[in-house]
Amino acid sequence: STYEIIAFLLSKLLLNEFNGEFLKKILKIIEAQVDRTGMHKSYNPLEQAKYINDLNEIKNILLFFKISIPEKFNFLILSMSSTLNQYIHQDGSIALFNGANNNYQKQILSLVQKEEFLKSREFSNNNGIAFYSDKKRKLFFDVVQPDKLKLSNSLGAGTLSFELSTNEEKLITNCGASENLGKNPEYLRYSAAHSTIILKNTNISEIKKGNPHIKYPQEVSFQINHLEKNIEFEGSHNGYLRKYNKIIKRKIIIDKVKDKIYGEDSIISLKSTNSKTVFHIRFHLMPDITTNITKNKKNIILKTKKNKIWMFKSSSELNLEKSIYVDNNSTKETQQIVIKGITDSTKKIEKWSIEAI
Repeated sequence: STYEIIAFLLSKLLLNEFNGEFLKKILKIIEAQVDRTGMHKSYNPLEQAKYINDLNEIKNILLFFKISIPEKFNFLILSMSSTLNQYIHQDGSIALFNGANNNYQKQILSLVQKEEFLKSREFSNNNGIAFYSDKKRKLFFDVVQPDKLKLSNSLGAGTLSFELSTNEEKLITNCGASENLGKNPEYLRYSAAHSTIILKNTNISEIKKGNPHIKYPQEVSFQINHLEKNIEFEGSHNGYLRKYNKIIKRKIIIDKVKDKIYGEDSIISLKSTNSKTVFHIRFHLMPDITTNITKNKKNIILKTKKNKIWMFKSSSELNLEKSIYVDNNSTKETQQIVIKGITDSTKKIEKWSIEAI
């Protein structure tokens, strides 16, 4: 951990035992915990901020002892800061994935603002929390490939979940996390606490307290398609393959012109069978959003705190259920939109959209 690196660095410097080889090894350890987009491999924006803060502390220690800072080190801090800047919603909150919370929102914004020349970037990886942003919108999409590494301890079972903010307000969220007594309740890592597709209310990855997932999707795939009028995010996972013989796919289409996104969620059966499987597609709403479901139950009108009106549409009947949102270790009651159905023997497709009206 960075705490261990700082302790090691200080002890060697104070004992006058530090040399250039130690610095090379430290840099290798640090680089191994960051992916090629500049994201900490916990895929938790809060951990990203803590990591940047610790790297700055290491840098200050080296400067105090008049040790030259490797250019790679400075570049890594800048790269990670630029990436962290992408994971901030339109309302100034961070994206709630893998145990992230907004207890330190002011500090994170201050940390990002310290760095000069931060540029907007595009997501150019096939693993991680994919992001899209323009002047009005921010969208995040969980396509993290879980593994057994210690860095994955805090990963949630929210594969293919997404969050959306627009016009300085957040609409779709995950339930969040807390740090009450230093612990995050396990249920906040469950698939049902994320805006994603769930079969039989079973977690996509098997959660074990304080450990990486025991069972998890062996293949999470992702691709971005840049079209003339749209940008498409396409992700899939095989987390339900062994239990239910099914592959889950989600396509999110972002309209470049209209303030609208489209979704297409697919549950694909690999074996033709007569057995039916119940599924839920959950969209957790922010607490300040009021809802009004139409007579045909396929449209829900959303009204935000700033009196912006949105229409959530679906090809199937919609339900409204209770949900929770964790903010500054305080649990708030909110709502979630749920598409509920039964899979068939081949392929079940559910289409939905969110549009400003």
